[in-house]
Amino acid sequence: MSKQWHQLERLDHKSLKKLQQEREKSILGQKADVDRKRNLIIACVVIVVVFVILAFGVILKNRSSERAFKEERATLLRSSVSEVTGKALGRSIGDWEKIEKGRVFSEEFTFKTEKEGFMVVELQRKNILKLLSESELVVKLPELDEKENKVNKELAILNRGEVTVAIALDGREVLEIESGGIVALGTSGLFKVLYNAAKRTGEVVVKNGLVEVYSRRSPAKRYKVSGFYKVTFKDGVIANPTQASVIQYDWR
Repeated sequence: MSKQWHQLERLDHKSLKKLQQEREKSILGQKADVDRKRNLIIACVVIVVVFVILAFGVILKNRSSERAFKEERATLLRSSVSEVTGKALGRSIGDWEKIEKGRVFSEEFTFKTEKEGFMVVELQRKNILKLLSESELVVKLPELDEKENKVNKELAILNRGEVTVAIALDGREVLEIESGGIVALGTSGLFKVLYNAAKRTGEVVVKNGLVEVYSRRSPAKRYKVSGFYKVTFKDGVIANPTQASVIQYDWR
């Protein structure tokens, strides 16, 4: 009988020990699950924080790039007056004001010179406009590329008088001088446009290089005028090129 009780006690002890081991295993499993969940949460939080930091960095970089792009674009709209002698006036909107050397402008501007006046305007692509006495010239804002910070076209309108144009290496086929319904596109070199507003007549004279001249009414028909040649025009109608005695003109 005592032997049977002893066997039962051994069985109960084994069952109890096994039960205890299973409980301990269950507790360890639960703890491991909790640790895994906690580590997963921490990992998710870290990933979210890193993503937010990266996104914030990208936003700051994009904003910085956009700001730099706009600042550079604003500089492309600037032109300057590099020389003035005699009386020279200018205006954007409003009254005429005296123009002095070093004046910088980044809007459409109209310049005029009085008798014995002379001024030089340097455009963004280093093209030069020399306005002689008793002349009036409108300098338009350059036309910029939509995607890149570069000048696609420069335009000036000679209302009356005379302008000498020097085309820079970086400014070829960019600058157009319009006057009396015709346009002179500077391909290279040195040329001038003269216009008598009262008679609606004018001429484009080329000292060196090449200039394309065409009418606003028929831009497809273009006259290529090279050095020591000129074209005359009246009411937007252009005559054929003829030889020019360039020494008779003021090429300052």
